[in-house]
Amino acid sequence: MKTKVLVVADDPGFEHWLESADDANLDAVLIRGTEPSQLLQAVAAQSRYDMVFCEFTSANAMLRASFVEQFHERHWQIPVVGLGNGENAECLLAAMRAGARDFLVRGRDDATLGSQINRLLKRSAASTAAVVPARSGQIFLTVSGHPHESIAFFAEHLALAIAEKQGPADRVLLVDLATPSGAAAIFLNLNPTYNVLDAVNDAHRCDQTLIDTAFPKHGSGLYVLSLPEDLLGRGSFEPEQLLKLMQVLRGLFAYTVVAIDGHAPIAAVAGLVDMADRTLLLSDQSILKSRHNKYLLRALRAQDCSLERASLVVDNYRRRLGLEPRNLAELFELPLLTALHTESFNRLLSMNSGEPLFTLVKKDPYCGDVRDLATTLLSGDMKPVAQQQGFLDRLLR
Repeated sequence: MKTKVLVVADDPGFEHWLESADDANLDAVLIRGTEPSQLLQAVAAQSRYDMVFCEFTSANAMLRASFVEQFHERHWQIPVVGLGNGENAECLLAAMRAGARDFLVRGRDDATLGSQINRLLKRSAASTAAVVPARSGQIFLTVSGHPHESIAFFAEHLALAIAEKQGPADRVLLVDLATPSGAAAIFLNLNPTYNVLDAVNDAHRCDQTLIDTAFPKHGSGLYVLSLPEDLLGRGSFEPEQLLKLMQVLRGLFAYTVVAIDGHAPIAAVAGLVDMADRTLLLSDQSILKSRHNKYLLRALRAQDCSLERASLVVDNYRRRLGLEPRNLAELFELPLLTALHTESFNRLLSMNSGEPLFTLVKKDPYCGDVRDLATTLLSGDMKPVAQQQGFLDRLLR
């Protein structure tokens, strides 16, 4: 059975070139036009197809790049491959920046054309299968209204604790969208060249190959996507593109821990809360963070965002500060999941050294608390820890 592909080109020779490729067995449909809107309408009129080839020339490179970008907004799972009549760096760059998976040149790639096309089709099929997997991965969201380094620190240790409890086949990803920017990567002593904003832009072509070649990886095996540390202000991304990326990542990782704060677009936060298997609102006993978390929850409820799977985690718990965890839970109208203890000196030492507390100060109570929390999340038990075996009662005595 032939594989149907669309060929957006002014030169009809490309249609014949592709159909004559050895072992590719293609049914190529030629689509002509100049304006991106025109081409999108012509493509929309076609029945099911597996790939789009798009000719780039010096004269039409900008228009074709616009078409590819708009096509990906509608059909991000269908690969686009650039075509050229000769070596042209300008056309190649325009095609790849717009999101083309590859760039094939007539005359240069004649001998290997069939094998290159088959490789691209296989990668596309694997990526599409991952988007709707038989077993979707789980997403655990950590969110706080007030930006603070404790968000990334907590998410980092939670992701590491989950990775500890899983086999090597169950890969774990940490996505740090919180501010200060790049905190998770800094705390893990990583210097990534590929960041979460890059991944959002690459949502349409995120697959196993991209993960293996571009995603930063910690020595523990944990994959990490973080905001660039030199970013000033809020990271710029479209909420829809972020949520699209998260849906793809859900199919490629067994567990994904996401960190975000109230400075992100509320549509992005609400979308992540709706998507997450469990949402952890991180707060401490300060008036400032408590109020900001209250305002965040108010905004989420105004967005009709369901908080049924949300729970409260109280960070850096200290007795006799006045705001006890149960009081905070009542204020937020959320169930209390747990309270975390730590020695402030150890936490700062961990952040500055680039080593997690799990390896740096193994006896810090934070290590046991986070590991217990990871066990609770992995068990799928929706009951707050406070209702399990009197744990919090013993904790707060």
